Amino acid sequence: MVNKWEYGGHHHRLDMSGEISLPNNSMVKACDWLDDFPQFMLRADTLFVDPPWNIGNVNTFYTKADKGHVALDFVGFSKRLFARIDEISPRFLFLEMGKEYLSWHLEQCKQRYKYVTFYNSTYYRKKQNRCYVIHATDQFRRRRYSELEDMDEADIIAWICSYHEYDCIGDLCMGLGLVGRHAYAAGRSFVGTELNPKRLASLVAHILEAEQNDAK
Repeated sequence: MVNKWEYGGHHHRLDMSGEISLPNNSMVKACDWLDDFPQFMLRADTLFVDPPWNIGNVNTFYTKADKGHVALDFVGFSKRLFARIDEISPRFLFLEMGKEYLSWHLEQCKQRYKYVTFYNSTYYRKKQNRCYVIHATDQFRRRRYSELEDMDEADIIAWICSYHEYDCIGDLCMGLGLVGRHAYAAGRSFVGTELNPKRLASLVAHILEAEQNDAK
């Protein structure tokens, strides 16, 4: 029996090394963006990122990926995250965050973008699980989507991937690949990185299986 930290065990049959090309000119890579930053991420004109919300989360993700703990405090980690965001320089940034560091991340976004707002949200479709999705841009006409207020974060991702105007959406912390799954379902291009190849393999397997089914 595959345990829950194997995420379906897809990595046992898939080659998760290097850059992986997927349909719609999409690409992903299992890597630590603190040290390894694939150039294909620069194609993203929109980012949706759900990074760790505190240093405990950071170290938990590293443990689950069978890696050592990161030698940074949380603000140091988040500054590295924004350095990567600066390299990409997306026209639109969506950043999911918990309450503890929400103000800090809002301030970082305001230093970079003219229009910054956030949506009240939930995760795992439970009302008691509160989170927030920051929306930052320089474009007045796309500064806020009122329909996203009080949506679950999974529904926000689905809406953005389907209805937001973008050429390529990126995610630096793909996890099991909600951004990639919804972009693929919408026939749109995406790029992303994920620390844990076991988790990223779930997205790759999902898309490859969908392609095989469509070919039948």
